[in-house]
Amino acid sequence: MNALNGIPGKGPGDGEEPPIILLGIEKRSYYVYKGDEYLNQLLLADGNFPTPILCVNFDTIFDAKRVLGEDFSLGACWVIHPEIVARLREDKFLIESDE
Repeated sequence: MNALNGIPGKGPGDGEEPPIILLGIEKRSYYVYKGDEYLNQLLLADGNFPTPILCVNFDTIFDAKRVLGEDFSLGACWVIHPEIVARLREDKFLIESDE
C-alpha cells in the first residue's frame, strides 16, 4: 500500500507500515485493510496484537478509492465495530491519520 507509506509510527521501524491498518470512512465505519490474522485478538478486550495500529480516515469511499486504487473494494475487508475502534483509541493503541 504505497499511498500510506511514511506515515509516522512509534518505536523501532519508525515510518514503516504497522502490521495492522484500519480504514475509517466518514469516521463512522471502520474496516481492516491489513492484519486480518489479528482480527480475533482485536475484538477481545484483553487481546494480544501488535501495536501501534494505523487508522487512515477518508471522507468518503471515493476518496479511499482515489488513494488505494479503483480496484479497491470495502466488500473484501472485515468490518470493525466503532466501539472497538473507540476502545483502541482510548487505550492509545491507535495512530490516526486523515488522508
